[in-house]
Amino acid sequence: MVLNQLKIGLPAKAKVLAEHGDKTFEEQVKCCEKEAVNVSLANLLTYPFVSDALVNKNLALKGGYYDFINGRFQLWGLNFGLSHPCYI
Repeated sequence: MVLNQLKIGLPAKAKVLAEHGDKTFEEQVKCCEKEAVNVSLANLLTYPFVSDALVNKNLALKGGYYDFINGRFQLWGLNFGLSHPCYI
């Protein structure tokens, strides 16, 4: 069961390796954490009641990332054209 749950994050890992493969492992991990939020937002759109509510403007989806070390919270909405920038 755990392995199946980890597979959900594989698209995030692939995207980070493709776009940030030249960064350090620690930087890639931070980017992957944020991209996993984007994957979760995209997965929510597979539910018809979620996509219908978005189209009808009854729902807004936001992604969030809390950097515990620096005490910084980032919040972003759906953006299918570009990924949210990765701040290191």
